[in-house]
Amino acid sequence: MKEKLFIFLITLIILGAAASAEAVVSCEVEPNYVPITFFYNGTTIKLYGHADKNVQFVILIQDEAHKITLRRKGKVKGLFWMNVGEITYEPVPMVYMVFTPKPVSELVEASERAKYGIGYDSLAAKVRIEPDPGPERERWFREFIKFKEKGRLYREIIGSIKVESGDLTSGYSLQVNWPYQAPPGTYTVRVFAVQDGKVVDSCEKQIKVEKVGLLKTISDLAFEKAPLYGIIAIVIAVAAGIGVGVIFGGKGGAH
Repeated sequence: MKEKLFIFLITLIILGAAASAEAVVSCEVEPNYVPITFFYNGTTIKLYGHADKNVQFVILIQDEAHKITLRRKGKVKGLFWMNVGEITYEPVPMVYMVFTPKPVSELVEASERAKYGIGYDSLAAKVRIEPDPGPERERWFREFIKFKEKGRLYREIIGSIKVESGDLTSGYSLQVNWPYQAPPGTYTVRVFAVQDGKVVDSCEKQIKVEKVGLLKTISDLAFEKAPLYGIIAIVIAVAAGIGVGVIFGGKGGAH
């Protein structure tokens, strides 16, 4: 009887420890579909959910990794700044946003950041830069980050996650100013529950961004039927020119 009681108590302890380690996190995204129209200028996306009260939240938004090519500028003959070549970065996402309550290096262990791709340093560790910049690698990666941040496509933002703690769980919410510069595509939202420097659970959702309506029709026409698109563009330009000429010509004749 004592042996059975001992086994029962050990089982309860193990189950309790497992439950506390899981720290199940939930997540929702509103809206999860963003249509791009002629008057589109970005939008606001809300993320929210909950987890155990003893965890902290890290939110990561990104698309699939790509090869990104940029033009490299330099001085020619010591006088003029001109394009002197190209530099490529691979694999890197077009959009990369990290939201944390404090600097990610203080919140998540380095091994966990590398494992889950959290933070700029995790991108730097994996990226290949061509042509090989040698000792200038770190500098050229920083320049890449500055370029993407200027276009509002890369961000590391501290303190924007709102947390409300209850007796057993903590709710979180985040308002994301989605930039109009973000291209059409499917973006992955990952919410990490972090405890003692380690990711104990995560939740994943997706955001789909696509062109719709007349904008989509024009875009498809440009890619799929380029000659026809060119003819239509010329006709529209000529018609617009004639219209402007008639308007200003008519006004000139009235004086």
